[in-house]
Amino acid sequence: MEPNQQSGPESIEMTSGAVSSFRGLVEIFYQPAAWFEKLRYNPKILVPYIVLAVLTAGMFLALGDLLVEMQMQSPQFQEQLERGSISPDIVSIMWISAVTLGSITMLLAPLVAALLVLFWGNVVLAGKASFKSLLSVMLYGEIIFAVGNLLVVPLALAKKSLAVGVNLGVLVAERGVQDVLYTALSKIDLFIIWEIVAIGIGLSIVYRLPRNRGYLLSVLSMGLLSVLAVAGAAIGSLF
Repeated sequence: MEPNQQSGPESIEMTSGAVSSFRGLVEIFYQPAAWFEKLRYNPKILVPYIVLAVLTAGMFLALGDLLVEMQMQSPQFQEQLERGSISPDIVSIMWISAVTLGSITMLLAPLVAALLVLFWGNVVLAGKASFKSLLSVMLYGEIIFAVGNLLVVPLALAKKSLAVGVNLGVLVAERGVQDVLYTALSKIDLFIIWEIVAIGIGLSIVYRLPRNRGYLLSVLSMGLLSVLAVAGAAIGSLF
């Protein structure tokens, strides 16, 4: 057998690692504690990030037309339309912008959340955890939220509305998805809560903290991102 055709321990380990990474995408839903115990000393980044990117892009591609329609109904767009300052290609530009920026924003969320946890966990609580381990926890937790979003896509397409989901925002859906109250209530979502709980379990394992401390770190990171989203909606409503 040629030397370059031999299968050594390194290639076997890499194959095993890839299989394990994909297995974690399923285990995160029903046995997060067991999966995060495996991740503690061998964090996975590439596979969950690629899968998250595919799920996120798929959601935004499916909802692209609804996102454009929402923007076209905004007072700012209607004002520009009345002035006749709308380019003929504006719809295509808006569609590309909505899909691209939306996807990038969601893919940056785990990075920002990991940095927040690094501050709260390593600086404030004087714990010890690598950024790679924290990012791995955030990525697998975000998979829960991404799958939840995809499950809601058929309902959104059927109702031709973005104001759908398993959250309290549906109680004020008539106010529109850009409304501050809707944005705030939409954060009380089944899959967001599930994600926060799973991440809390992961952080408690990585830091070797009591479970309630892990939940606190999860809320301080993911919860703060939700607060920033509500604040952004509030600022946007002023213009």
